[in-house]
Amino acid sequence: MDFLQYPWWLRAEHLVNILFLTIFIRSGIEILGTFPKLHRSIHTQPGKQWAQFSIKEKRHHKFFPVSGEYEDYSPIVSLPGHGDVGQGRYWHFISVVLWVAMMIVYWVVLIATGQIMRYIPSDWSVFGQAWQNIVSYLAFVVPEPMDGYPFNAVQQLFYGFVVIILPLWMMVTGAFQSPAINNHFPRISRAMGGRQVIRTLHWWGLAAYLMFVVIHVLMVILHGFGHETSKMIFGTASYPVAGGLIFGAALVFIVFCNVWATKSSTNHPAWIARLNNALVRPLTRFLRKYSEARTTTYEAKDVTPAQNHRASGMPPSSEEYMAMLCNNWDDYVLEIGGLVKTPMRFSVADLRRISDGYFQRTVHHCVQGFSSLGEWDGVPLERLLALVEPLEGASDVVVQCFQNMTRDDDLYSGSYYYETVPMVEATQPKTLIAFGYQGEELPMKVGAPCRLRLETSTGFRSAKWIERIEVVNRFDIIGNGKGGFFEDTDSYDRLQMI
Repeated sequence: MDFLQYPWWLRAEHLVNILFLTIFIRSGIEILGTFPKLHRSIHTQPGKQWAQFSIKEKRHHKFFPVSGEYEDYSPIVSLPGHGDVGQGRYWHFISVVLWVAMMIVYWVVLIATGQIMRYIPSDWSVFGQAWQNIVSYLAFVVPEPMDGYPFNAVQQLFYGFVVIILPLWMMVTGAFQSPAINNHFPRISRAMGGRQVIRTLHWWGLAAYLMFVVIHVLMVILHGFGHETSKMIFGTASYPVAGGLIFGAALVFIVFCNVWATKSSTNHPAWIARLNNALVRPLTRFLRKYSEARTTTYEAKDVTPAQNHRASGMPPSSEEYMAMLCNNWDDYVLEIGGLVKTPMRFSVADLRRISDGYFQRTVHHCVQGFSSLGEWDGVPLERLLALVEPLEGASDVVVQCFQNMTRDDDLYSGSYYYETVPMVEATQPKTLIAFGYQGEELPMKVGAPCRLRLETSTGFRSAKWIERIEVVNRFDIIGNGKGGFFEDTDSYDRLQMI
C-alpha cells in the first residue's frame, strides 16, 4: 500500500473537516456557556463543581434559578454568542449531523482502500520512535518521516487518535447527553459514570480538539507552511506557493462561513431553525418514536435530595397561587378539557388515588446542561387521557401554567408559560403528571402543586406549576404558534430529544 500519496478524497475531507470543526467547537462553547460548570455528580449541587468557566456569583438575597448562571461569551469564540443557547444548539446539531455523515463515509473509504493503515502503527516500535520524535521536537529539530510514510511516528499516532478515536469519543459522549438516549439506556449511562461525567468527558474531547488545532498549526509551520499546504491541496509538496495561496483562500472561506453563521443567527434566526428542521428533525422524530424512557435502573439512594434539586425558573407569585400554597393545595383542581368526550377536574387527592402509589426515578436533563435524578410520584398522563377520552382528530396536549414570565421571572418577558406535547409523546408510559417527590409533597421550586415530566425531552418542556391541561387538534394557533413559551420567544425547538 502506497501511503506516500494523498488521494483526492482524503484531501477534500481534510478541508471540509476544518469547516465542521470550527462550527461545532464554537457552538459547543455556546452551549457550555449556559451552564459553565463541570460536575462529577449527576446531582450538580451548587459549589460542588470541579471546574468553572464563569466569574458570575450566586445572588444571596433573591431566589436564584440556574438560568441566572448564563455566561455571555463573545461571538468571536462562541456561535452565535451572547448566551443564545437555542441558536447554539441548532448550529451544534446541524454541524454534528453533517460531520458524522462525512466521518462515516470517510471511514468506509479508508477501510475499503486500505488507507486506514496509514493511521495504525505497524508494530510496537512505533511508540518508541514517537518518543524520540517528541524529544527531537523539544530540541527544535524536525524528525524524519518513517519509511514508506509521509509523516513521522508521533504524527502517525497523533493523526490516528484524531481520525479514529477522538471522533468516536465525541459521538458516544455527545449521544449520551441526549435525554432520549440517556434515559433509554440508563445502564450504559451509569457504566459511563452518569450524565455529568459524560458531559465532562465530552468537554475533554473539546479540549483535545482545541489542543490538536494548536499543535497541528504549529507542526505545519515547523515543517514548512508552503510545503505542507501543497500536500493538502495537490497531494504533493511540489507547489508550495500555489498550495499556500489556495489553502489561505480556503481558510478565508471558512472564516466567512463562520461570520455568516453568526450574523444569520442574529438577523435571521428562522433561517437556521428551518435548516435544523430539515437536517436534524428526522433524528429527533425517530428518537421520540422509539426511545421510550426506562426507570428500572436507579435506586432510592441514587435520588437527588429535594432540597438539592436544581431550580430552572421562578415560582409564580400571583395571589391565586400563593393562596393555594398557604392552604396546602386543598382548593387546587387540575382541569383537563378541550377536545375530549368527558372533561374532568382532579384534586391532588384525586391524583394520588388514581396513581395508586406509582412513582418513577429518572434523570432530569436541563437544556442548559445541569442534571438531577428525581423520584417523582404521579399519574402517567396517558391514564388521565384515557379517563377524559380525547376525540377523533386530537393531536396535541397543551399544558398551561400559573407562571407569568413578565411578572414572575426577571430574566424573561412575555406571556404565561405553557408547553404543547404531541399525542405520541403525551401517551408514552413514562410521561407523567407529578404531584410528589420521594413520597412527600412536591417542593414549590420544582413545580408544586403539579408538574409535567417528559423523560425523553430536555427539562424546559417539563412544565411546572400546572394550572390546566387542554387537548387540541392543532398547536400552531396557540401563542405564537411554535409550541411553547421558549419555542415562541427564543430559538428553542419543540422536539427536544437531543
